[in-house]
Amino acid sequence: MGHIAFKWEESTSLIDELTKPLRQVSIEFDSFGSPMAITLWRFNGTGLSINSEMHDVAERREIGVLCFTIVSFAASPKEELIDISSAFNAQLKAYKLIIQESGSSAESGIVLKSGDSELLVAPSARPYSLAIRGVLTSMPHIFEPEYQIDRYECVPFI
Repeated sequence: MGHIAFKWEESTSLIDELTKPLRQVSIEFDSFGSPMAITLWRFNGTGLSINSEMHDVAERREIGVLCFTIVSFAASPKEELIDISSAFNAQLKAYKLIIQESGSSAESGIVLKSGDSELLVAPSARPYSLAIRGVLTSMPHIFEPEYQIDRYECVPFI
């Protein structure tokens, strides 16, 4: 059917934005405790906000794809703010998670690595929510990916 790319409408390169060192992340949750958005906050005060949108690939079959936006305002009081500066304070390595479904492929999630630390963000089993691994690991519903994680192909950004 085709390939669905990440949603990125900024003038800079997405790989350049994803590989910047991180100071904090903020996570917005819905009323059920599922992550709806995550913002990756850099040391210069800007952030990269990530959420998920759904794409139809067959009858009654959807794939979640990440959407990225640069933001420059502070986290809202309703977001959970987590300091990750000690683990992600150097240039990061970024990888795409590609999923194959019903004859289509989609750039569905990301993995960011710094030394031994890893942050994974992918669409969740709940539409329009996220699965996040690497922060807040003890929270329920924080990591419930749309597909089994071994179904995704992890490829470097080019």
